[in-house]
Amino acid sequence: MLQTQLKDLGSSRLHETNTQRDISPASRRAFRLSRVRRPAAAAMGAFIAKMLLPTVSSLVFLPTASVAAKRGFHMEAMVYFFTMFFTAIYHACDGPGLSILCFMRYDVLEYFTVYGTALSMWVTLIALGDFDEPQRSSVTMFGVLTIAVRIYQDRWGYGIYSAPIGSAVFIITVKWLQKMKQCRAVYPEKAVYTQQVGPGCCFGALALMLRFYFEEWDYAYVHSFYHLSLAVSFVLLLPKKNRYAGTGRNAAKLSFWALCCCSMSPGSTKEKMAKTLAKKKKSSSRTVWTVPTEKLLAGRCSTPILPVYNPPSSAPAEGTSVSRLKEMNGWK
Repeated sequence: MLQTQLKDLGSSRLHETNTQRDISPASRRAFRLSRVRRPAAAAMGAFIAKMLLPTVSSLVFLPTASVAAKRGFHMEAMVYFFTMFFTAIYHACDGPGLSILCFMRYDVLEYFTVYGTALSMWVTLIALGDFDEPQRSSVTMFGVLTIAVRIYQDRWGYGIYSAPIGSAVFIITVKWLQKMKQCRAVYPEKAVYTQQVGPGCCFGALALMLRFYFEEWDYAYVHSFYHLSLAVSFVLLLPKKNRYAGTGRNAAKLSFWALCCCSMSPGSTKEKMAKTLAKKKKSSSRTVWTVPTEKLLAGRCSTPILPVYNPPSSAPAEGTSVSRLKEMNGWK
């Protein structure tokens, strides 16, 4: 009898663990809401605050995007902001009184939330690898495409995060080992391992443990700490400066006008325009890619005829005798 009860208890827990993967998004949403114990009417305010905690904690990715933009990683900053936006809207649809913010279907918000999180992990690790162009852009685009296909197939398996993390770690390891072989020294410096890689990996591992193993304890609090640990991991793993963003006055800056392609960066607009005009004035050569700015015959002659060839004057230069000129021209 006791063995039968233990088997029933184990099967019920296994069914509860796999519920989120098998049921529809609407049922999964109701299951997650049921994990929070509904209090009495006197504690309704605390219950509402607890339900809104995952939504508020998702805003922690906003400082992460700000730090990334400050360091010159503008693409990574946009990915973090993308993740923050869809994560906040996704959790707001679960909260009471915020269903008006659900401007998309629940399963679409769910997809972009998971996709943005996995993509944030990928671009952070690729930035840590410090690849040269065009390897950097090629590897980044490879992850963007493959992660989209992988998450569309399964949004709740362990592979949604382990696959991009494992692939990025493998690529970074190969690249750093090659650098160590060329330099015959530790690459990068030991401070990078002790101040960035080590603490960042610890917070990332903590975030994944909270996400996959401890959410059953209390979804609101555990998932909020998951957001916080993940954001701290991104800040620690991201390098201190993007070497492709420029330095000093030529540093690239991310602004609204730059996103709208209305300003020139790096450098200021006036200085860049002045340098461009100076180069155009100095260069007089024409190629197949340049178009003359003025007509060839306009303003130079009043009659529409071709310009006449004027031979050079045949007067001898001063200090040169006539006999010497004849010898130079082969005359006798």
